Amino acid sequence: MDKILLKPDPLAPDALVVLKKMAERKDHQGFAHMARGIEWSRYRPTDLIQAIDLALALDMVQMARELAQTGRQLFPQNERIRCAAVVLSPPVVLETRPSQTHDIEVSHRWMREHSSQYKGQWVAVRGGTFLGSAPTLNALYQHIGLARHDANAIVVRVLG
Repeated sequence: MDKILLKPDPLAPDALVVLKKMAERKDHQGFAHMARGIEWSRYRPTDLIQAIDLALALDMVQMARELAQTGRQLFPQNERIRCAAVVLSPPVVLETRPSQTHDIEVSHRWMREHSSQYKGQWVAVRGGTFLGSAPTLNALYQHIGLARHDANAIVVRVLG
């Protein structure tokens, strides 16, 4: 399909019509260019919501985010735009928890007390609980079904 290259006219009453046509043609670049060029303060909140929905239908999350933030500034009382701005805002990590040191200490204690029974074997322990043993590391992982990146488990080879 031929792309229509239009300069966005922020005052054109048919700017939304053109925006919808670009969305129908899946013209991501044209849609973004047009949406960024529209003077949204001259439109109704429902028009901006429609543009956000079109951007989301095109999987243009960043564009939808930009439109929602613009709408939040222009129409702060509009509940739908406020919700869209919140939902589309980038994720924020509020808290991370360190690994449970108590579980590791209990596992170390188990290893000190019982590892002599498993000389030459690979052993896995989590939270002080014996998970299993095997002659090779791969066999151990297959035997107990433990993910290799399980940060709460201790996996060691007991030397003879």
